[in-house]
Amino acid sequence: RGETIFRYSAAGADEQRWSGAVEAESIDTALLDVISRIRETSDSERIRFLLQVPTRSMLWALRDEIALLMPGVWIERPRLSDEKLMRQAGAGLREATAAAAQAVPVCVATDGSVRGKFTGYGWLASTGEYGLQGFRHSTKLIGPKVVLVAELRAIGAAVQKLRGRDITVLSDSKLAVAMVKRWMAGDDVLPEGYSAFRVSGKTPGLVRAQRTIHADRARITPVWVKGHRGEPLNEAADALARLASRYALGDNTLDGSEYHRRAQDLAETFAREFNRKRTA
Repeated sequence: RGETIFRYSAAGADEQRWSGAVEAESIDTALLDVISRIRETSDSERIRFLLQVPTRSMLWALRDEIALLMPGVWIERPRLSDEKLMRQAGAGLREATAAAAQAVPVCVATDGSVRGKFTGYGWLASTGEYGLQGFRHSTKLIGPKVVLVAELRAIGAAVQKLRGRDITVLSDSKLAVAMVKRWMAGDDVLPEGYSAFRVSGKTPGLVRAQRTIHADRARITPVWVKGHRGEPLNEAADALARLASRYALGDNTLDGSEYHRRAQDLAETFAREFNRKRTA
């Protein structure tokens, strides 16, 4: 139906709790459904809803209309004094998500993009979760296998975010899949020329990825897939990686808000298409 499942958790000052899942076309419409559900089940005549959504969300533009359509309801951004409530809602969402995730295997596609001295990577999971990052790289630190490093950084970031779940990792890099399998087997190996030392004392990204993947090895299945064959998750990972490298390079058509808007749109569109195809 072109909809995605969104999980939610809410906490009230009177110790009331709400949690569950809704099907909606976007996060904004999902939040409207959640607000309506809570309003219908609450004994309170007036309810202040605290929402952590981006400034560009349509909910801020429509808040006066929401108040008219749902008398007694108004939405606001959280204040410092609301921190405890927000922590309780966040904890409830993490618990609900973790419980649901344990039973549902996740597919995640990863990819990297290199533009000169700038690297980007991206990943998208079948659940709609995604990540991307772009940065300037130094071959003195990461060696000559820049594309491989980007792909491995993407895989490491995805596994870190999805830890504790059964994950099938889809990558169009045979070298990356082979190295992940070696990490899972306990081999202490890194791409040619990659330095495990940093002057700052920080642990390098691939060393963290290696440790995370080895620790979660029982839950990870790395799979090589052909790239650019129309597989939704793989296409999305490629697009997210390219978006991240463009942004890191300083593309003047991408400010921060546009960058994040495009990333979210890509993730929502391709995750929905992947799940539509899987259901069909």
